[in-house]
Amino acid sequence: MLLLALDTSTRQSSVALCTEDALLGEYTWNAGGNHSVELLDHIQRLCSGAQIALSQLDGVVVATGPGSFNGVRVTLATGKALTFALKKTLVGISTLDCLAAQQQQWQGPVCALLEAGRGELYAACYTFEMVVTGEKLVTYQLRRLGDYVLLSPEEIGVHVRKQASLQSLSQPWLMTGEVSEASRLILREKCLEQTYFVGATRSVRRASVLAMLGLQRVLAGEQDDPLLLEPFYLRRPSITKSVRKQPLFGSAIQQSGEHDTEREEGALRH
Repeated sequence: MLLLALDTSTRQSSVALCTEDALLGEYTWNAGGNHSVELLDHIQRLCSGAQIALSQLDGVVVATGPGSFNGVRVTLATGKALTFALKKTLVGISTLDCLAAQQQQWQGPVCALLEAGRGELYAACYTFEMVVTGEKLVTYQLRRLGDYVLLSPEEIGVHVRKQASLQSLSQPWLMTGEVSEASRLILREKCLEQTYFVGATRSVRRASVLAMLGLQRVLAGEQDDPLLLEPFYLRRPSITKSVRKQPLFGSAIQQSGEHDTEREEGALRH
């Protein structure tokens, strides 16, 4: 199965072209805020280098967030456009799942983290189950512990302790992700004593890992509807209220609890 994987959730972006047996190409780069400018160019270079036409794809795997509001939307818009035009399968995977899966050979629990701004972090906790096939190939199944959360670094420490207690986990924890030095210092102080950290370079997300998570879903008979797949936000985007709607609807919008834009409604569904 030939898959194209796309991830522009943060400044660090990645695209990959691979099958279940081979990595045909991968680009991982710091896009800054130029996701919409650079993503299509990297896809074109990737396919050209592998001598693969987009029509040959079996599916597209996209990172759905959390992360940069604009960055996540660029990936989803591109993935949806490709799957609509080519009539291919679309699969969405949480950015935090991808971060955790890169540490799947760790023997204990993992906490995946992303800076969310405003002194908070996106986070989720995981364990892995090693699966050996009949051909003695090793794969890992990701199991998320609890919900995706948006917490301060101090609260992350409490959250990790709670998950360790609820799941009766006595092994050391591994913290991975895009975390500032200031957040890392607080986490070292507030988390369990046996907590270790993955360095920035080894925490960089790789689209080939995203593709393998997508492949697991496809093989399980799962896929996403391009019309329904939305960015996964843990925080409501900062959006200016529509002035044009106020004379028409008046204060009834605010009293009814409705929101000014479809974008805002989509964010609140997650």
